[in-house]
Amino acid sequence: MQSKGYLVPLSPEHLKNINPQARRAWTTDDGSTTYCMPVAYVMHGLFYNQKILRDLKLKAPTTWQEFYHLLDQVAASKTVTPLALGTADMWESTQVVFTGLGPNFWEGEKARQGLMDGTVKFTDPGFLKAWQMMARLKPYMHPRQNSMSNGDTQLLFATGNAAVYPSGSWDIDFLRNTSFAYKKPIELGVFKPPVEHAGQTCHISVHPDFGIGVNKNSPHQAAALKFIKWLGTAEFAQLLTDTLTGYFSLADHQVKINDPLGQEMMRWRSQCQDTIRLNAQKINRVWPPMEEELWFTNVKVLNQDMSPEQAARHIQRVHEKNAHLK
Repeated sequence: MQSKGYLVPLSPEHLKNINPQARRAWTTDDGSTTYCMPVAYVMHGLFYNQKILRDLKLKAPTTWQEFYHLLDQVAASKTVTPLALGTADMWESTQVVFTGLGPNFWEGEKARQGLMDGTVKFTDPGFLKAWQMMARLKPYMHPRQNSMSNGDTQLLFATGNAAVYPSGSWDIDFLRNTSFAYKKPIELGVFKPPVEHAGQTCHISVHPDFGIGVNKNSPHQAAALKFIKWLGTAEFAQLLTDTLTGYFSLADHQVKINDPLGQEMMRWRSQCQDTIRLNAQKINRVWPPMEEELWFTNVKVLNQDMSPEQAARHIQRVHEKNAHLK
């Protein structure tokens, strides 16, 4: 939309409370023009049912070995589904599992930047380890997982029938409200994506979720730009935080987070290094889009219809067609 001239470029005055890093998703490659007001970001993590873990004398894991042990123990109990994850909608395989849980394998931003400058390949060990992790998950998923949508797995977890649900901060309110609606309240906990070994630097996927722009052809530009300016205020940043749980302000203002799960996830940013979803920015500028190719490939890996090595080779071939990276 921006390249076709549909959006009004925003002025430094509009963006004075938004730092360049926060503007990145809505800024031209040369950094000269920001065309949307950055509003909110979300974070990836894994929700868990505290009572289920407590009853089985388990605790939230920090390493992948601990995570697999937790899933094994829940499976052995034959009480609930260990992992609430389906592949019918496809997008979770990439946006939640691969790019949400994978950065600790490939060292986050270091590898993402390397993919763009040609020093890193999808066939490198870090990416292969991420696909190997995904290939191990099917036994822990619901027997009908390949026909289960995201809504199905949300409901499975929110009604107390699954132990762990990989997702992100955007789901906090939905999970609570669904549990309340079904009169099956659960004790929600959340843990950050596991690392390979204790003491390893952790990486968190911090996704710039949405921004708001102004139609260049609108007869109400002045009113729209007044609204855009308000979106950059401290008043709006706090209002967003209070009313849209799990969506965190991209403005530089100090805000108070009252939700305990939101507080926990925010603490991760001081413990780990930030990255964004892997194929955002230039990596997606290929045809067919890298996003679609990752959906197709990652679903096959989760369903054990494609090996990690085949996935790595296929995605690397797609990546090498990207003229924007040469």
